[in-house]
Amino acid sequence: MNRWIDCVRAEHAKLKRTFARGMAIAAPVCAVLLSLFVLANLDVLAASKGIARWEAYLDSLLRIWASFVLPIMATLQAVLIAQLEHGNRQWKYLLALPVSRASLYVAKSVNLFALLLLGHVVLWLAAMAACAAFGLAPDALGAAGGFLAGRLGGTFVAALVLAAVQLLVAVRLESFVAAIAVGLVATLVALLGASTLGHAAGYYPWSMPMHALQVPQAAWWIGVLAATVVVTALGAQWLRRMQVH
Repeated sequence: MNRWIDCVRAEHAKLKRTFARGMAIAAPVCAVLLSLFVLANLDVLAASKGIARWEAYLDSLLRIWASFVLPIMATLQAVLIAQLEHGNRQWKYLLALPVSRASLYVAKSVNLFALLLLGHVVLWLAAMAACAAFGLAPDALGAAGGFLAGRLGGTFVAALVLAAVQLLVAVRLESFVAAIAVGLVATLVALLGASTLGHAAGYYPWSMPMHALQVPQAAWWIGVLAATVVVTALGAQWLRRMQVH
């Protein structure tokens, strides 16, 4: 148990050499900045949906976050974590350490999931600051915060499968460009094929965060967590068999 914790701490310390942690702050801030363009037509948008101004704004922000910014952030963070070993040819040294290879992979996964959580917390703080600064919810800031927290909790859980898949891809593909390309193409498929995916969108990792905004049934959430465990286990098993020359 202590060695597993040490692996997590070691991976956390290595993140200082990457922009992965900075991205957990920059990405949500960019999402909020992009959402400010909605303010010009916010009254019309709120009236057309019959909802409050703050809810219309947060709904638009969540769509920006879940459909594009979150998948891209998860992709880049997974690739940066894997490139710590790929870029410096450190796999031979890392796999020679007196710890199980599965622990090494799980430690990377835990740090990636923690970065996703950090990004969601930063987004909540930045969005609440925007609501306060523009007076979007003068008498309902608490309600807006609760609404956003609930939705962001859903996108975080849904993004765990996406992050697990991206980490597996990033560890298996040595090329930085190839690993990023997989995530970008998959995200574009989710964006451009949103109308054609239909019910399949709930099972496509890159569209799961958007599907989570619809608050699916409990069985779907259980399936998401189970899929995250399965993909992480596959990655750990692959690392156990990995041959480094």
